[in-house]
Amino acid sequence: MGLDIFIIGVGIVLLVFVIEVVRRRRLSEGYALLWIAVGVGGVLLGLARQLVDRFSDTIGVSYGANLVFAGVFVFLLIVAINLSMHVSTLEDKVASLAEEVALLHGPQKATEERAND
Repeated sequence: MGLDIFIIGVGIVLLVFVIEVVRRRRLSEGYALLWIAVGVGGVLLGLARQLVDRFSDTIGVSYGANLVFAGVFVFLLIVAINLSMHVSTLEDKVASLAEEVALLHGPQKATEERAND
């Protein structure tokens, strides 16, 4: 029973934290929906822990928490890959913008240098 209460508490704290971070505009709404779903999932797992244990027995996993941890690991791996893809896209955009700024400001600086000589 103590573990169930802890899991529900963590889920609720996560929900409150995500809402506060979105309110301060530190997290976009798209990612907030993902983390809100995680928080709700945590609360539901805490409430339905016996169902998780029964399901894990059915598929041959010895302990329900092992199944949950495996699912969390896969989920976090997918999130890490998704964030890596976003970082790669942003790096490409920054490089493109840097080239564009260099092209726009390069001729101006050359003209200014000639005028100063």
